[in-house]
Amino acid sequence: MASLFSKDKRMIYVRRIRNFWEEYSRKKIGMAGLVILIAYVVVALSAPWLTSYDPMSQPRLAQAFAKPEWVTILPQYQDLATTQRISLRWNVEKGFEFVKGWNLTEAKVHYEAETMKPVVVELSSKFLETKKAPNEFFQKIRYDATNIQDVEYQITVSLLTPEGDKYLFFRSAAFTVDSVRDVTLDGKDPLFISTLGFKLTENVANIVFSQKGEYTCIVLISFRPLSSQATAEVSVKDAQVVLLGHVHGILGTEYLAHDIFTHLVHGARISLTVGLLAAIVGTTIGIIVGVSAGYLGGLYDEFAMRVVDILLCLPLLPLLLALVALYGRNVYYIVLFIAIFGWQGLARVIRSQTLSIRETAYIDTAKASGASGSYIMLRHIVPNIIPVAFASMILAVPSAILFEASLSFLGFGDPRVPTWGMMLQHAFGFGGFSHLAWWWIIPPGLAIIGLCLSFVFIGYAFDEIVNPRLRRRR
Repeated sequence: MASLFSKDKRMIYVRRIRNFWEEYSRKKIGMAGLVILIAYVVVALSAPWLTSYDPMSQPRLAQAFAKPEWVTILPQYQDLATTQRISLRWNVEKGFEFVKGWNLTEAKVHYEAETMKPVVVELSSKFLETKKAPNEFFQKIRYDATNIQDVEYQITVSLLTPEGDKYLFFRSAAFTVDSVRDVTLDGKDPLFISTLGFKLTENVANIVFSQKGEYTCIVLISFRPLSSQATAEVSVKDAQVVLLGHVHGILGTEYLAHDIFTHLVHGARISLTVGLLAAIVGTTIGIIVGVSAGYLGGLYDEFAMRVVDILLCLPLLPLLLALVALYGRNVYYIVLFIAIFGWQGLARVIRSQTLSIRETAYIDTAKASGASGSYIMLRHIVPNIIPVAFASMILAVPSAILFEASLSFLGFGDPRVPTWGMMLQHAFGFGGFSHLAWWWIIPPGLAIIGLCLSFVFIGYAFDEIVNPRLRRRR
């Protein structure tokens, strides 16, 4: 091992690498592939910083199948709005003076009974809507009722449109105990739609927010004392109206209103990992089998080549589908299966190279000096076939990426990781094609093509350098 990394050996390796780079840099197609690959690697490594969402657990960011935000530069899409998250700031319209913190996002109402008459406090918050009516919306509100004593209280939430139409969104039961509650009013919820008095086939968001102008959210807090010692404190906070946009981000959203750009960026990591790991493992197996079969010969060579012939005759994709179905949809299993069935061609090439190297004079000299078979294979044969094996490994990466994408598209991919094949499978199965959501279908397809082409370009240039028969005359 020491002699392998001695000073003289290091100088030889450095000189070889420098000479290789000088020759490679003259290959325009190889440099183009290298630039593309570096761009993919940078995107994969910086995925957590390029996107602010978790690819596997995202909130509802916009309406389903929202278009990319940049389409608003076109005249026909200029009226489309992004998602608006409006935090409500309360004003006291009527009631009594025991209200603290109005004009803030939290309004605290302190009640003490002076008479046995019911009291109603009205809080209001206004917001402006100027874009096209959303197809989906929801409202969130939280209220805390504490120090409840001898009083019955009730919360009501309404929305007033610019033209004076009033919609009752929510009315709580009458409570006499402390409670903390988060209320979400979803414009797609059938119960909410029926409460408003609409048919389930009607789009509530289009109806309620069809007018452009100033909307008012009204919260009524009613108190009915049960004795002259009645007291209560009610806080209304974290109130928000969310109007889900027709457009979102760089690549829009899919059927669950998740960010497509996040899936695309994180998918680069999986595709690079699957392609490189499968190619490295497959190439390693091919080197071991090819070198050992070519050098040892005899019965071992015959057995190894017959195994290669059998594996080459097997239909690969159906076999991979059966193995994934049997052992589970795990990305590491997929890498292993692709590698196991991807080394046969390389093993044959390396065997033929080994047969020719085995007959050279320096191999005979090594045998005469008492070198063992393992020493000869590791120190004399493997270094000579590494360039060919490396070129084959580079060209095996696109095949592994395409196999993983094919498995994912057919529904046999790992559901726990975001992959480009899984994106296409979801687009096919959940309305991407029927909704003509090109921003969901085209990007993963282009990403797969671009990554595969980068390795093909690099492998083509590399093969021209290491294979003398492909070198061009200068």
